[in-house]
Amino acid sequence: MNNPDDVLLIQRDPQVLRLTVNRPERRNALTVPVFSALRGALTEAEEDPEIRAIVLTGAGDKAFSAGADLKPDTEYSPLERGTQRLNHPIVDLFHVVEGLSKPLVARVNGHAMAGGMGLLAMCDLAVAVDDAKFALPEARIGLFPLLINTYLQRLLPYRTLMELCLTGEAISAQRAAEIGLINHVVPRAELDARVDELLASIVANAPQAVRRGRLAMRAMRDMGLGESFAFAQTEVIGMFNDPDFDEGIAAFNEKRPPRWSS
Repeated sequence: MNNPDDVLLIQRDPQVLRLTVNRPERRNALTVPVFSALRGALTEAEEDPEIRAIVLTGAGDKAFSAGADLKPDTEYSPLERGTQRLNHPIVDLFHVVEGLSKPLVARVNGHAMAGGMGLLAMCDLAVAVDDAKFALPEARIGLFPLLINTYLQRLLPYRTLMELCLTGEAISAQRAAEIGLINHVVPRAELDARVDELLASIVANAPQAVRRGRLAMRAMRDMGLGESFAFAQTEVIGMFNDPDFDEGIAAFNEKRPPRWSS
């Protein structure tokens, strides 16, 4: 584990990387150093063949992330004022996530607000404590959550998302699950167990299939139906030709656990 003064704590299990935004005194609010640390950790995880899945969470039990740190003494700088060039660090992070082949699981330990919703939305799966709240309050300070909506509009129905954006009102974890923002809602005492159950299922599967499938699913979101058919067929042919497919079929027929090649 890193020095507790670090903005991002990194813990490596045999096959899982756990990343914790470590600013509990500010409800894990986001700064340029946080974004930079996340990009670096995810990039290293992608290059590490031992890592099969990644968990993202926040320190403490109050917040997953309250979004951008807007305090006067913060290092957060979303826009180069006086220029026309957007320089938003969350977009750089999103680009890294789009190139990531390892599944990303959000361990939502508390409230997810504003930019914290962006961190949640960029993940593939999410488990939340039952007392967590979720909100997009940007309009209350003169902004609108357009950058994180690049992900959220892929997860939520238009009217549902617009209600969150236009009102700024928070919803419960139960409501977040109903609209598809998160996968599971659990009592706080069961959070780690449920996350670990998901991770165990992920790492037990063929790593090449998981990695290739994760990238393919992200790519197919922006394709038309015909293009998706063609792309999916190409990807499936690649999986058929992978040694893990032969091993998976053999293990199934021999009624034994598979021995994956990677």
